[in-house]
Amino acid sequence: MENQILKYEELPDLRKELKEIIGEIGVTTESQNRLPIFEPTLRAKEGIRVFENKHGKLIVKGRLGQAHKNLIETILWKKEVCKPIRDEEGRKYLKVVYDQEKIRKYLSRGSKYNYETYKTLLDDMIRTVITIKTEKLEVTGTLIMRLEKSKVIKPVKNRSPIIPEEVTLTSIIFGDVATALFENELRFTYDPRLIMTLRNGISQAIVRYIRTHKNYPAPGYHLRTLVETLAGQIENRKWWEIRRCLKEDSELLQRLGITIDFKDDRVIVVESHRRK
Repeated sequence: MENQILKYEELPDLRKELKEIIGEIGVTTESQNRLPIFEPTLRAKEGIRVFENKHGKLIVKGRLGQAHKNLIETILWKKEVCKPIRDEEGRKYLKVVYDQEKIRKYLSRGSKYNYETYKTLLDDMIRTVITIKTEKLEVTGTLIMRLEKSKVIKPVKNRSPIIPEEVTLTSIIFGDVATALFENELRFTYDPRLIMTLRNGISQAIVRYIRTHKNYPAPGYHLRTLVETLAGQIENRKWWEIRRCLKEDSELLQRLGITIDFKDDRVIVVESHRRK
């Protein structure tokens, strides 16, 4: 299968066959949303982050934030196919095939998603080293091992003199960390588009955290405790900045089923919205 050149129209049958082998991979897993593997900001900084909360321990050397999360979730949401592969030493990894232009179009907001941004985010995910320890696993490595051209050629419907008749799809080979997370943890499937409309990374991180839980505290989450679960201890100046960001996103958060009572510092989840 690795060396076989597939026709694009053969992918539906292949997807069905592979789903029976690996199930629905989803767009994320428990630890990817419950631990700040992806820093709760859209402007992640280069450096070393050491973090621990009730869900596990984490060391991140590099740069990963919610912009990276938006990209990888979109790739997984709009993927053409996902399959397990093995290297020469027999180690198993996950391979995801996708249409680069489809991903960039899905991520765009009125203007074309910048190719340099797309490339930089992928490069960050290839070089950033993560060590994660939870009750289910302990692993060190990267989210993505490498990118390569797929052997699948996709015909292009809207043809013009400047648009090619077909495009070569792109493949991501997941690294040790992403492969281990998808193999050992609960997986979650949702369309990331509404989350990506939130203006602030902390808002996106909170929604993603909540999406991995079935039950919520009756009086709601305590806002500061929830934020510190994702951002660590925060000083008062930073706390007021986070509150400002959440207020800016409050209307969109309500569309996602999350209401923040800033008077009592409570986060209320509307049950009927939790799987949307």
